[in-house]
Amino acid sequence: MARSACATALIVDMAGSMSYGGQYVACKRMAIALDGLIRSEYPGDFLSVYEMASFAKIVPPGELAKVMPKPVTTRDPVVRLRVDMSDPEISESMVHPHFTNIQHGLELARRQLSGQDTPNKQVFLITDGLPTAHFENGPETGVKKKTGDGRHLYLLYPPDPLTERATMREAAACAREGITINVFLIPSWSQDEDDI
Repeated sequence: MARSACATALIVDMAGSMSYGGQYVACKRMAIALDGLIRSEYPGDFLSVYEMASFAKIVPPGELAKVMPKPVTTRDPVVRLRVDMSDPEISESMVHPHFTNIQHGLELARRQLSGQDTPNKQVFLITDGLPTAHFENGPETGVKKKTGDGRHLYLLYPPDPLTERATMREAAACAREGITINVFLIPSWSQDEDDI
């Protein structure tokens, strides 16, 4: 494996709130510009791109322009759901897609960056607000259970301390592995002083 001067993971928020006011357009422009800069000016560097909503997933090179915000599938003012993703009867398509799972994006990025042969590892996270989804192993109290046991996806709106703690644990895991996290907060109608 060739040694890179820098390894970068770019996480773009495509949760439902990114569609309001066209925030996703600014997010994609910034992501495409960074992708183009790294690929043209630093071709020996490593870059992986992830879209992030209720789930995070890698975006193949050249597909970034096609990534769109997920549709909002519930307008309930309070959502407290736990879904057992280890249950074979449950698929990603059965889960509300539009939440913000920063923890999962950081987890996937950390795993990919840990295999890169460079001391310079970084994450660029482009988002419009606080996390509203995360993964945990095992049950928590006070959350409506959908099914089974195993790795649970939590969908919690408004933002909940459970999700904030899970996200910060993953950020701390990145820090322990020498991964710098850079957050770009896009202005949004839904922000308040907690987002800053």
